[in-house]
Amino acid sequence: MHLASLSAGKTFITDVARRGQTIGTVHTLGALHLGHAELIRRAAVENDVAIVTVYPNKIQLRPGADYEFNLEDDIALALGAGASAVISTSDAEMFPPGFRTFVSQGEYPLRLNGPHGLLKEAVTGCIRWICFARPFRSYFGLKDIGQALLVKRAVADLLLDCEIRFVPTVRYKNGVPISSRLRHFNPSELDELSSLFMALNHLRKEVARGVSCAQDLIDSAKPLITFRQFELESLRIVSADSFEDQEQIELPFIISGVALGHGLRVFDNIFVPDQDTLLNGPADVWIDLPER
Repeated sequence: MHLASLSAGKTFITDVARRGQTIGTVHTLGALHLGHAELIRRAAVENDVAIVTVYPNKIQLRPGADYEFNLEDDIALALGAGASAVISTSDAEMFPPGFRTFVSQGEYPLRLNGPHGLLKEAVTGCIRWICFARPFRSYFGLKDIGQALLVKRAVADLLLDCEIRFVPTVRYKNGVPISSRLRHFNPSELDELSSLFMALNHLRKEVARGVSCAQDLIDSAKPLITFRQFELESLRIVSADSFEDQEQIELPFIISGVALGHGLRVFDNIFVPDQDTLLNGPADVWIDLPER
């Protein structure tokens, strides 16, 4: 089912609530891929109704950016993965004249990705959808760990009655995470990007082995990144609670890397919340590379 406006979506959500059914939501900008499909599958399995929202949130996109997505393809993927309904909308509905409210979390959104990461705007968009859909659970991929953690914090701080569920990163078998940013990259470019994940995973293993000095760890990992068409922007180990760089490694932490290429910033990370993840690695979902 496709509901092409907020009013149609609200009617559906009200009817689901009247029947006492649980709602699980997945909130997207569009350009859905197999990573989104994993979120949707889990929402469908764990709830009576799974709702996917498709809207390229203009406040978290660069001014004047034309976000490339195909709504019909997105609807087909969402329904095929188990969604009960897809809700889409427009700038006119989402940002009528006079809109001025943002979710502020101080400097936290800036610490992980910088001002160009637009995390405040991404969190604001997610919280608006959660308020609209009133889900019992909402699903966020660990590929976008900053957004996931900040949304969970905002939901708790605003006393919203919603469980935020984290879903493991979906990766190609060479380690590259599935991302709409990479949909036009060719196999050789994806192979090149795989060295970033290899460096991140090397860092995790070294911490598990007992190395605790962050700078020593990062120095040991950088030679593993063999970029030709890309440039390494950053390689960091930050606290998962504050997003501040760690000097001596303590749980929970995030190992993050950013590559630059083709006018894009390509993110990857490993979230290490506990000793089990440190020793055994995250429970990522692995899929075959696209056909050459």
